[in-house]
Amino acid sequence: MRINFLLPALVIIVLWVIIIGVHSFYRKKQIVLRQEIINLLLLGSILWIIGMTIFPLEIGMPDRYSRPSNNFVPFSSIKDLLSHSYSMVPLRNIAGNIILFVPLGFMLALKFSKLNSLIRIGSVGLLISTVIELIQLSLPIRAFDIDDIILNTLGTMIGFFAMKILGNIV
Repeated sequence: MRINFLLPALVIIVLWVIIIGVHSFYRKKQIVLRQEIINLLLLGSILWIIGMTIFPLEIGMPDRYSRPSNNFVPFSSIKDLLSHSYSMVPLRNIAGNIILFVPLGFMLALKFSKLNSLIRIGSVGLLISTVIELIQLSLPIRAFDIDDIILNTLGTMIGFFAMKILGNIV
């Protein structure tokens, strides 16, 4: 059985919007639209990361797939990808891992004022990416890759830089 994440993600977002609305109504508290949009975009970026890295899940069919190999050697899979004959493979994997975490770095820096340095944002990106890779280590059709942690952390830091640049423009 294959479990995809799109429907659960949409349900989570709809429930979140309903909960915020009900909470605001009963507390007779004005919704700060800018803050709620930031919260929604942060939630969306987290759900997007989960959907791309953990799902689809295969339940009850571990024999159908050969388990991908894990990579614990930094830059090993990046080097292999760069030597691939078809250029879309490295572009999809390397750029995809970076781009996946850019919105997270952007939204974290926008949401949490204490995450106001590259080291702090990078540390959060490193922690989140490491947790995801450790989860993937236990899944039958996923693999741990230290290079994904490096690229995801870089993406988080690029998101931080983008927020700082755009914050100064706007």
